[in-house]
Amino acid sequence: MRKAALLVWLGVIVLALLASAGAMAQVIPPPYGIELNPYQPQPPGPGGVPPPYNGETLEVPSGDIETLWFHIVQPGLWHVDDVSFHVTTLCGSGGAVVVARDVQPSIEYQGSKWYPFGTVQVNGVPSTGLAIQIDLKVQDGVRLWSNPVYKHITPEPSSMLAFGTGLFGLGGLLLRRRRS
Repeated sequence: MRKAALLVWLGVIVLALLASAGAMAQVIPPPYGIELNPYQPQPPGPGGVPPPYNGETLEVPSGDIETLWFHIVQPGLWHVDDVSFHVTTLCGSGGAVVVARDVQPSIEYQGSKWYPFGTVQVNGVPSTGLAIQIDLKVQDGVRLWSNPVYKHITPEPSSMLAFGTGLFGLGGLLLRRRRS
């Protein structure tokens, strides 16, 4: 009985780890188009441009609100005709919405300079994986797609405490049943 209980616990732990790892794929952003940065860019470093987001998965709570920053990789002046926001749910159930948009069509943006795209809120159950992208339609009808920003929704500490307490209680119940 003891070995069976241990195997069940190990199975639950392995399944939870596999579910979390599946949402945390590493992706390298393309060398063209638009780069997104989920953090406010710091003052320009070497080369005059702050470092972009490098495709790592960001662990965030459900309801997280952040400003996405973007820049067009190619230098020059770019006239924006249209802006689109895209979110793909990789696993779990959830999504992301634009709470406030800063970038406006019919405005020219300087390439290689960071601008706020807008404030984005993510929602979903724990272990939801999201990929967030934007694309800009610029002069001559060219569409530039951004690199995706990956977010993995983690449970808030109170949920983890309740889950752990429930598992602890279940273990005690199994131990009591085994002894009787």
